[in-house]
Amino acid sequence: MKIKSICYVSSKSNHVSNDDLQKLFEQVINRNKAYNITGVLIFKNNHFFQIMEGEEENVNKAYKNISNDPRHFRIIKLLDKDIKNRLFEDYESGNFSIVNNFSKLKKLTIYFNWLKLAELIEVNEINQLATNFLNNNK
Repeated sequence: MKIKSICYVSSKSNHVSNDDLQKLFEQVINRNKAYNITGVLIFKNNHFFQIMEGEEENVNKAYKNISNDPRHFRIIKLLDKDIKNRLFEDYESGNFSIVNNFSKLKKLTIYFNWLKLAELIEVNEINQLATNFLNNNK
């Protein structure tokens, strides 16, 4: 079974309300749980940054659904690669996580710092992508 990771950024569509956004977050968690996808979705300044990892077929299916979702636009895939091990298997008990406030962002930063100690190439690449996203969305 091949494991892969996809990371992308996108912008929230103007017609999406706060209630719609909360429903979207619930759908993301439920969909990823059903597909056994681990990772994180960061939402900041009307932009999304998502890292998904799991079985290749499931991640590809999820990304295809995301690409066709009108709740966001300007989808840019930053990473699409096979990985040896899941990086988020131990984060939030392996559940997919939504990061949309400071305390959750702080927890994710601590997790990234902990992973960096392992010096895995995937960790450094994912960490750099997340850092760039956060630095450009202050």
